[in-house]
Amino acid sequence: MSDTLATRLAALTPEQRARLRAALPGARPDTGEPAPGQLRLWQVHQQVDGRPVDVVCQAVRFTGAPVDLDLLAARVRGFAAAHEALRTTFETSGDGTGTVRRVVHRELAPRLSRIRCADEAEAHAAAVSLAAEPFDPATGPLLRVALAEGPAPDLAWMLVAVHNLVFDAWSFELLLDELARKTDPAAAPRPYSAYVRDQADWLRGPEGRAGAAYWAAETAAAPAPLPTDRPRAEPARRDGARIAFTLPAPVADAVAASAQREATTAYAGWLAVAWAALAEFGGSEDVLLGTFTTGRNRPGTDTVVGYLLNVLPVRLRDGGTGSHRDRVRAVRTATRAGLEHASYPGELIDAGRRVPGTHPLFDAVFVFDNLGADERRVQGARVTTADLDKGTARFDLTLAVYPGPDGVTGWLEYDTALYDEATVRRLAERFTALAHLAAQEADQ
Repeated sequence: MSDTLATRLAALTPEQRARLRAALPGARPDTGEPAPGQLRLWQVHQQVDGRPVDVVCQAVRFTGAPVDLDLLAARVRGFAAAHEALRTTFETSGDGTGTVRRVVHRELAPRLSRIRCADEAEAHAAAVSLAAEPFDPATGPLLRVALAEGPAPDLAWMLVAVHNLVFDAWSFELLLDELARKTDPAAAPRPYSAYVRDQADWLRGPEGRAGAAYWAAETAAAPAPLPTDRPRAEPARRDGARIAFTLPAPVADAVAASAQREATTAYAGWLAVAWAALAEFGGSEDVLLGTFTTGRNRPGTDTVVGYLLNVLPVRLRDGGTGSHRDRVRAVRTATRAGLEHASYPGELIDAGRRVPGTHPLFDAVFVFDNLGADERRVQGARVTTADLDKGTARFDLTLAVYPGPDGVTGWLEYDTALYDEATVRRLAERFTALAHLAAQEADQ
């Protein structure tokens, strides 16, 4: 390669590099077929009449030092230009089949605005309002950002509302990394369309067929969904609410330590507590939960922006004596067995049950999110994030646990058409009580 050519290639923007790579001889054309997860999200969007059920709504707070909001705006624009998922819209065929297709645009700028907020409550309300305005997948853009000045020079917010069709929790972390970047951008990221093609190839291969067989067997004779206060119906509107809870650091540390003693992770410790609470709630030890995986266990996916998140079942049946230790061991066994097949899309699992709502398999989901546990700084300012309640529910019940240096925060999100607040509050109280009991057992 000549020095001149190398210099010209090095000067290309990430977006230009991605276009060049796609145009190289032998590059496979993008058919526009959505990933299975995207197709489900598109269908849910139609079902809920555009309510922000599957919309990421985050408030990013900058404290301790002034931040240049113009620079943040430029970084957001560059991030959207570099990642094709954020320049994507969705169209349906005109042949009556309703086939959905991804359309990647050369240019599709995010919607950026500048506002002022007097305090945290006003900033959070502005973010929720940003998410509540209906998204149109056919026209986009599907990324909205409001940059908010605070009442003091060292306080500001970035309010993010983005449809899950083109974004997930890992993508949000990549966006924060871009804001904090101090050096030149890295090489062009792998485009989302390449991920979709790789996934389709994998599904047609022996690993994909093994995954289909494994999950079909794991969900055979699945237990009934959890009881509700009112009958399930379709279509589900998915209006929702949250019951928040906190647990102190000694409890969180003990639950994590109990899992570590069984050669597993804090995720397994908290999933064991969730299992105990939901087994009591449903009256059966056999519990089928959805659990989120990043969907990034194949090479090259760690820098891909888009919806790679996968919701897979974890089947928990035999709690032994019912002790926390026995439950942790059972969780460890179940999750390790499924790990080999974690790339298989949950939407494609051929299960013996179907749950009315927005996912064919799951009524209840467990979330353990420690992606943002490490401290991050942007332009010298400390960054904290808040996942905001939009007044919707992605599933009948979602139990979320967020570990941090001061303990655990979390919430139970519920579909208000199915559950009364008092019912979910009792479940949240029982979960926290069982966490205390698990910590006591671990300390003995």
